[in-house]
Amino acid sequence: MRRRTLALAALLAVPLLGGPATAQEAKSYPARPVRVLVGFPPGGSTDIFARAVADSLSKQWGTPVVVENRAGANGIIATEALAQSPADGHTLMFTISSHVTNRPLYPNLPYNPLTDFVPISLVARAPFALVTNPSFGAKSIADLIRMAKEKPRGIDYGSPGTGSSQQLAVELFASMAGIQLNHIAYKGGAPALTDLMSGVIPLSLLTTTQVLPQVQDGRVRVLGVTSTTRSPMLPDVPTIAEAGLPGYEADVWYGMIAPAGTPKPIVDKIQAGIARGLQTEDMKKSFASQDATIINQGPEEFAKLMQAENAKWSRLIHEANIKVE
Repeated sequence: MRRRTLALAALLAVPLLGGPATAQEAKSYPARPVRVLVGFPPGGSTDIFARAVADSLSKQWGTPVVVENRAGANGIIATEALAQSPADGHTLMFTISSHVTNRPLYPNLPYNPLTDFVPISLVARAPFALVTNPSFGAKSIADLIRMAKEKPRGIDYGSPGTGSSQQLAVELFASMAGIQLNHIAYKGGAPALTDLMSGVIPLSLLTTTQVLPQVQDGRVRVLGVTSTTRSPMLPDVPTIAEAGLPGYEADVWYGMIAPAGTPKPIVDKIQAGIARGLQTEDMKKSFASQDATIINQGPEEFAKLMQAENAKWSRLIHEANIKVE
């Protein structure tokens, strides 16, 4: 047991150990424009948050902080580029939960998400909403669980794709509820929502911002949200945990990372700048517009979250036999 504890402590410490840097070097950082890589296309929540944080840092430092979108392969393309960048703080990445879940999904991943990067700031978290077509018989989480137990694999659900955070969240729900659902993979959330509204599929898990207009006009019914607290956008909707599955949590987190070996004084300076920016009203409005709760935790807390998420989702992916073709 002691040996395991020491091993875990060492693993947590690895990405936090930066190379040598004097206070003067950190003071002179950044010495040139900073790139913030984003592994997804412009316009989505990850891109919106990354640009808000980059703009704040740029204003604080008086140096350009530029977002560079390198979309593809569920964020892997951008993350590999980060891993190959100099560990000097001038190339960063604004990433999401898939940074960790990609590890068990892609056995030949060209980097280790836990040891090849240093976590800087856990910025925010946002929920998903479990939604149904209004004609579907389940009007609550309890109804859905009962119906699924009566007819194993008789209920389809759609997600934005195999291995997506949404699929993993539904499979976690199914595992905890002791039920089996049939997964239908789409190429994005929009087509899944279209088929949900037209009755092609009865159930899906999507972002709260994506389904809010349809919920408000009655084209979609929401059974619960995946966070541990209720969504400000859907305050009357219970969390899945309070609706019948205590301990359930499967939201998406957002954070800033850098290549492993980035000097700690530079990591601390970046984290401090992000923390200052997150306290501004403009930043709060930007995150609230996407139904995200600002967390604002530093490297140590972020590293612990990644370790916990790695264990949680690796176990689920193995047990549910989820494979990305």
